Amino acid sequence: MCRRWLCVALALAPLSLPRVAEAQNESIVRGEARVDAIFARAQLFQAGFGLGFRTGYNVRINFAAAGGVAFKDGEQKGSARGDGTLRLLLDPFGESRIGLSVGGGLSVLYDGFEKTRPVGVIVLGLEGKPRAPLVWSAEVALGGGARVGVVLRRRIARYR
Repeated sequence: MCRRWLCVALALAPLSLPRVAEAQNESIVRGEARVDAIFARAQLFQAGFGLGFRTGYNVRINFAAAGGVAFKDGEQKGSARGDGTLRLLLDPFGESRIGLSVGGGLSVLYDGFEKTRPVGVIVLGLEGKPRAPLVWSAEVALGGGARVGVVLRRRIARYR
C-alpha cells in the first residue's frame, strides 16, 4: 500500500516543482525611495530610502531613513528621521487598481529645533497596481505631526 502512494507522489512531484522554484525566486525584500512633508511645530521636507520585508501575503515590515530641511519662525535647520512600521495590505495580490494599507510603528524624529524624540506613528497608504519595475504609493501618517509622502517601491512579482 505504501509503495503505491509513493509512486503516485513521485509521479505528481514534477507538477509542483515550477511553483516551488517560482516561490523561491521571489524576493521578500524590496527597496523604496520616498519624499515626505511633515507639518508639526516645524515644517519638515525630507527625502529618504528604505527597505520593506514581506513577512506573509499581506504583512510588510518597513524601515526607512530620511533627511532634509526644517523651517520654523523664518529659521532653517537640518532634519532627520528613522521609521520602523508594520503595514497590513488589504489587497496583497493587486487584484484592484488601487490597494489600501494600514499600519503603525515607531519613528525617531530630529527637526533641528528640539531634542531628538521617539514618536508613535499611524500610517494609511494607497498603492498603485503593480507594474514593472516600480510601484507608486501615497501615504498619510500621524505621529510627531501630520505627514504626507510619496513612495516608489520596487515591485515584487504577484504581490503589492
